[in-house]
Formats: sequence, C-alpha cells, structure tokens
Amino acid sequence: MRLATYSERARALFIDSIWWTVILLFIPLGPSSEEILLSPDALAATFILWLIVAQCIPLLITGVLWVVWGTSPGKRVVRLRIVDADSHEPITRRQAVLRTVGYVLTFTTCGAGFLWVFFNPRRQALHDRIANTVVVSGLQKSS
Repeated sequence: MRLATYSERARALFIDSIWWTVILLFIPLGPSSEEILLSPDALAATFILWLIVAQCIPLLITGVLWVVWGTSPGKRVVRLRIVDADSHEPITRRQAVLRTVGYVLTFTTCGAGFLWVFFNPRRQALHDRIANTVVVSGLQKSS
C-alpha cells in the first residue's frame, strides 16, 4: 500500500474545494447587500451565518462521505482512499467523526494542520493523527 503524496492530497483538496464552492453558490447566505447597508447589524449576522454554513456544512458533508465511501469526491478523482493507520482496513464511523473534528481544527489553523504531512513518516495531517488514519493511493471496490 503506497501512502499518498502531499501533491496528490493537495490535488484532491483542490477538487473538493471546487464542489464545496459550487454547493455554496446555491445557498443564500443572509440578507442582500442593500439590507446590509441599511442595517449594519445585518453584516455581523451575515458573517456568523457565513462561518456556520459556508465553512461547516461542506466539512460535515465530507465527513459523511468518508463514512459512506471511505474517501471524498476529490480523493476519488485522484484515486486516493482513507484507511486505518495500523490495519489499513476501511475507516470506521468513529474515525470518520474524529477526522471531521480534526479537519475543522486543521482549517481553523489556516491549514497549518496539513503541514504535518511533511514531517510525519506516515504522511499524516493533523486530522489523520487525531483519527489514526492514513491516505493511500489506489481505490478498492467496496464489497
């Protein structure tokens, strides 16, 4: 089993960010720009709503896909999958939940959690370390 490279993981994340953006284009995120100008309080509410919807919803959807597919759409395109770091078996629901929480932490550190890939012998990012997962190259059909 070959561990995914940083560039493979970066390509997968780029593809995932595209579908996250497409989804968010169709979700109204609060008041219109005219309403914001008339009510400065609307700006704060819109920002909070944007943080919750635009940032958390795509990450939660990704977590659900990790449970269902063992990978994300971007990782599927690049032919990567997420497995248990020790057994190399498909990840469990618990690991998917832990990885999702870790993903939120990775993003709240402005992506610094991704840098762990460079320094970890198993190429684990912060969210992988939290969930005890690794990303490997090659998809296997689910049974």
